[in-house]
Amino acid sequence: MRFRLQSMVAILIAMLLLSTLALTQQPTPSAPETSPSQDQSSQDQSGSSQEPETVAPVMGGAYPVMSKAIEARGRQIFEMFNQMQTSAFWATLSPGLKKHYGSDAKLAEVNKKLRERMGAENKVLGETLVPYIMAPDTIYSRRSDFSNVRVPVVTTITMNQRGEVDLFTIGPESPVSEGRYAGYTDTTKLKLPFNGEWLVYQGGRTTFDNAYAGSDDLRFAMDFVYLKDGRLFSGPGGPRSKSTDYYCFGQPIVAPADGTVVKAEGGYDDNDPGKNSGDSPDGNIVVISHGNGEFSQMNHLKQNSLKVKLSDKVKQGDVLAECGNSGSSPAPHLHYQFQRGPGTLLPPQFNDYIADGKPVANGEPKKGQFVKNGPAPAPAPSAAKPASK
Repeated sequence: MRFRLQSMVAILIAMLLLSTLALTQQPTPSAPETSPSQDQSSQDQSGSSQEPETVAPVMGGAYPVMSKAIEARGRQIFEMFNQMQTSAFWATLSPGLKKHYGSDAKLAEVNKKLRERMGAENKVLGETLVPYIMAPDTIYSRRSDFSNVRVPVVTTITMNQRGEVDLFTIGPESPVSEGRYAGYTDTTKLKLPFNGEWLVYQGGRTTFDNAYAGSDDLRFAMDFVYLKDGRLFSGPGGPRSKSTDYYCFGQPIVAPADGTVVKAEGGYDDNDPGKNSGDSPDGNIVVISHGNGEFSQMNHLKQNSLKVKLSDKVKQGDVLAECGNSGSSPAPHLHYQFQRGPGTLLPPQFNDYIADGKPVANGEPKKGQFVKNGPAPAPAPSAAKPASK
């Protein structure tokens, strides 16, 4: 799994604007962290390995992480940008981002050129809300149809708990070629590989929903995180914290279906947040063969937490290990991929789960959804015995 939880969209609207728009562009978390010669199937999209210097932790305010208030704030800030209300938009920027722009006049110039190129927003095609992995911020993302752009446009606004903008990016959605397995139907009856309710941090068929969607090697991979009160961690998060501050860390990871363990490694160290080790990109890992050529792979597990070993038979729901932060992972999370073999990923179709409070008989979780396994089906009633005479 390659960790790039955020996958902030690069600003690519028009080449002539790149030098100016670079003031808002941060290192793109979806870029590979390993060299081309390394195993690309092991890279993670859960977050950037370095915290952008414009993001300083804000520990409280009127806009709590993942709240309805911060979601409404994201929409409000987008409209300021969309309506070219430059003074109001400038006032929302954090001190770090203002420093990047330099002045509201420069911001107004950038906005004017960009709006002339893009035209007006015609339709909102989708919205997502996820916590930022390296600070107690919230990321509001918006997928839109603009009149002068032939493909959907993605706007990403990262906001702190004071409602200030720490990061703002906008650009065309990257096209996706889903490949030969786009229409694949799973033989294995999968359940979600954890207990309780988790947030889908990366998942779906578009790059708006899933940073992995644009990768030939990781197209259907997924990342999950565990929250408490909308937060990923206690304290400031990122390089100022420890892995144990993240609520994912130490959570049990379970078998998504029956099978045989064909790979189990558990000795790699867990990283400090924001720092990647030089270990195997997958980190501690369990791979299960379900038969019919289908496998489940879970990466970045906690050091020395494995409950299984090579060749063990497991049942759906058996505890395999604990969630960790090993390998190419800047913060604790679970990376999951369903595959036919190394480098050949399949779309995972989970059965009988709850997404945002609604039951799903069979489906593919998407970014921003809160998901958990549904209750076990009630046993079929036994046949009534004939009454004795």
